[in-house]
Amino acid sequence: MSWFYSKKVWNPKRGDFVSGAFEVKGGRFSQFIFGTLPPKNQKWIDLGGSHVGPSCVDVHIHARDFEECHKETFETLSEAAAKGGVSVGACLANTFPRMDSPARVQEFLKRVKNLPIRLIPFAAVTENLEGKTGTNWNALLKMPIAGLSDDGKPILNAEIFGSVLKAVSRSGKILSLHEEDTTISKGSLLHESHTSCRLGIEGSCSGAEIDMVSRDLEIAKKVKDSSALHFAHVSTGEAVRLLKAAKKRGQKFSAELTPHHGLLSVDHAEEFPAMKLSTFKVCPPIRAKEDQEALWAGLRDGVIDMFASDHAPHSLLEKTQPMEIAAHGMIGLEFYFPLINEIRLRTKLSWQKFFEAAAERPASRLSLHKTRRWAVGADASFIVFNPTAVQKLHWSRSKSANTPFQGASVRGKVEQHWINGVRVYGETR
Repeated sequence: MSWFYSKKVWNPKRGDFVSGAFEVKGGRFSQFIFGTLPPKNQKWIDLGGSHVGPSCVDVHIHARDFEECHKETFETLSEAAAKGGVSVGACLANTFPRMDSPARVQEFLKRVKNLPIRLIPFAAVTENLEGKTGTNWNALLKMPIAGLSDDGKPILNAEIFGSVLKAVSRSGKILSLHEEDTTISKGSLLHESHTSCRLGIEGSCSGAEIDMVSRDLEIAKKVKDSSALHFAHVSTGEAVRLLKAAKKRGQKFSAELTPHHGLLSVDHAEEFPAMKLSTFKVCPPIRAKEDQEALWAGLRDGVIDMFASDHAPHSLLEKTQPMEIAAHGMIGLEFYFPLINEIRLRTKLSWQKFFEAAAERPASRLSLHKTRRWAVGADASFIVFNPTAVQKLHWSRSKSANTPFQGASVRGKVEQHWINGVRVYGETR
């Protein structure tokens, strides 16, 4: 049993940070008291003037491990997440081998069960993520998984998409979508723009995402309950407008914003020397400034209702290649909280909406709304942080270093991270 005190504890009823204390017993929150110190007869950990709030839940992580331990292991992933303020992560199915059978999902669960961070796998929609033959959805959806996804690749076959949406909706789990029409995306090297022309790189049009979002929303109208839908890494302003119109029609879904799409525009690509330009390569590509502004608006009005890292580690060899053959993706876990806090500051997002997008909503999507709450009886997982401290980002916890944010200055710093009442990062005072 431990008591914690800070001058700035998150109070969701007030929508603000106030002086307060909370008790942790058996790894769970057992009491919250605001406006006063802990009981006089109790020893307590004084967190001073640091802010204290719920740790983050991330629904979009590429874990690697298995045959890609040179990129990331579950252990290094856990270390990065601990520093970044993430206590729960949902991991996509594009591991090697793919998460496309109950046996492979079971092996994943076995290997992560003793980590401090909780990792929950997605299973694949199609065998080997090839988009041709469906996996055993019924068997997989009975397992403790986040849901189904072929992320990294789209579900181009409309019949498969309609069928799997019905199956996942019945289960209460998530169908996470990578919306890219690969027949027109031209490899998603760089967003089609003046910048791509100046750099001499074939651009990828916004329509590659827009067409798929439009198609899937139309198919979802015919499904009685389409709430399983989750739109990963939304990148275009038009997709935001389509989602907003669908929400007004009463369609239910969730959508995510990544740090790279929230903080960068394609113009930033010109700041990278030719040999490092592939660091900027991600799918979907980072779009124009007007797309970024539309993403910010979507976050503020709730059309985009959560953050997600899309953490995608790659080795130096795979990234230091010409744009045409370099791997897509960038890491994001180690400084996840500072990056999304920077988005909060730039968008003037309220703390209430921030914690909903960083913790509450993603936890609910993973059916963890009872255990990952800022309330008595819930798991005592929280971060101690300074929301305005400026730090220069130097990535070291992950096995990979593929990020355009290397050396960037952002506001926000995790000082401590506690999961189930156990400190997993930082030093006590």
